[in-house]
Amino acid sequence: MKTALITGANVGIGLATAKALARRGFNLILLCRNEAKGQEAVTTIKRINPAVTVELVLADLTDTDSIRRAAGQIRATHSQLDVLINNAGYSPDRIEFVGTVEKSFYANHIGHFVLTYHLLDLLKAAGEARVINLSSAAYMLGKASRFFQHDKKLSLLAAYGDGKLANVLFTRELATRYADLGITAYAVHPGVVKSNFGSNFTGPIQLLMSVARPFMRSPERGAETSVYLATAPIDVITRKDGKAGGSGGFFADSAPKLVKHVDNINRQAADLWEKTMAFV
Repeated sequence: MKTALITGANVGIGLATAKALARRGFNLILLCRNEAKGQEAVTTIKRINPAVTVELVLADLTDTDSIRRAAGQIRATHSQLDVLINNAGYSPDRIEFVGTVEKSFYANHIGHFVLTYHLLDLLKAAGEARVINLSSAAYMLGKASRFFQHDKKLSLLAAYGDGKLANVLFTRELATRYADLGITAYAVHPGVVKSNFGSNFTGPIQLLMSVARPFMRSPERGAETSVYLATAPIDVITRKDGKAGGSGGFFADSAPKLVKHVDNINRQAADLWEKTMAFV
């Protein structure tokens, strides 16, 4: 029986993903920030399939000490990890910083990088492991030149885009570095999903989100690509389609998509990795 860890698994796409994997017989580790909501998710998922184990681990993705403790807890109780879904997302309603790093970039990229790095031994032990990073088509709003910059004038959409671009580049570099150790990595655009995403927005962006909400996807639909990448035969996923697809690729609607961004190159991916290592 395989084990999957999902961050932000108590709500929205993360919870929908957890439910779908439970139905498919995965044991689950839910990494959440809020204990009460996490326990509620555990209860819900156990009802779906009592035969699987569902564990709650608490961590704050803007606190690397918290992430390291969580990873240590997981390593102490598990010998391998088959699937890691870095699902949790943070959408800023104002520009603020964790140290010198913009908060949404910290939560969306750095926190997941640190978690993944400290779980690499468990992923290697699985023999064939998959890391799935929830990105977004909003990567198009990002710029690698802004990464780690303390810019108080940064717009909310630019800040969010930077984190989503970092997810794409992290996926690319992770796939390159660990290709020979049985670890594959995929970035995902789940679509525009009717979830808690953007619930903390204010002003014109809040108005735009409220108008668009009736046309958004359900969390279950948004989870489909993550579930596909976690469960489909590896030889199906890793088939190449030109420059799209395969480990390190970007997927939407359970299919590979081209990433059209000037910063999506090996040099930028390697540079981001090296700079993020300072937080490990």
